Amino acid sequence: MTTRTLCHGLLTLILTTLAAKAQEATPPDTTWKTGGQVGVNFSQVALSNWAGGGQNTLAIAGLVNLFGNMKTEVSTWDNGLEVGYGFTKLAEQDFRKSDDKVIVISKYGYKATDQLFYSGLLDARTQLSDGFNYDKIDSATGDPTVISRFAAPAYVTLGLGATWKPASYFEVFLAPVSNRLILVMDDELSAAGAFGVDPGKKVKSELGALLNATFKKELMTNVTLSSRLNVFSAYSTFDKAVVTWESLLGLKVNDYITASVALDVLYDEKVKITRDDKTIGPSTQIREVLAIGFGYKF
Repeated sequence: MTTRTLCHGLLTLILTTLAAKAQEATPPDTTWKTGGQVGVNFSQVALSNWAGGGQNTLAIAGLVNLFGNMKTEVSTWDNGLEVGYGFTKLAEQDFRKSDDKVIVISKYGYKATDQLFYSGLLDARTQLSDGFNYDKIDSATGDPTVISRFAAPAYVTLGLGATWKPASYFEVFLAPVSNRLILVMDDELSAAGAFGVDPGKKVKSELGALLNATFKKELMTNVTLSSRLNVFSAYSTFDKAVVTWESLLGLKVNDYITASVALDVLYDEKVKITRDDKTIGPSTQIREVLAIGFGYKF
């Protein structure tokens, strides 16, 4: 072995060792944290000559939650996507939609103090497929009347303000400068002035104030409560706030089986619905879902 070969080998060994040490010394990137959860829930009742009576039912629902959050010494940027879809079949009826939502939320904060951040928020909501009023049949087609579609409605809220974060599991965002857009991108629904837009118009813009509060905490081992409250008041009609409150209590049975109770409450003065007594007008909308099924968290 020549001296030149020996020196070359020693140099290669030293450089390789230094590179390995440098990799070991480099801490993992903790700026971004990403993940999500996917869940599918099933429910079925099958009856045959059952003396107590009843009807065959089938229900299927799915939920996807994704997040990508950035955190540095002076700023935070939280992003989330929530998609839920479900349907039920009762006896000889066709499948009917029971859940349908798409929610995108993005919030950026710049640190002012340990608990206070200057913030900007984007909140966008719509649905995936058509919604129907099964009690009102279209005389021309014989089909149920369409009352909603994808992007009809869609709600987009932009807000600038400040976030107070006294604890890791709770924060409040107040935006005195906010703009809420109501989009109805379907010609028929737009012509009818659905969801508060002027008849024939597809977009309605409202300037107002926004309050957003979020809570997420593990109450005990494998039991987590998440809750989100949105209150928007347009300055032109400040006493008629739009309120959205969404809560989810999740129970992890094991790595793949989960149970949950979801409660959504919505009130919007501009949305006219058919009440239980068959009158038409604004009303508090409530949706509750109890689900047991398969889930995977990553």
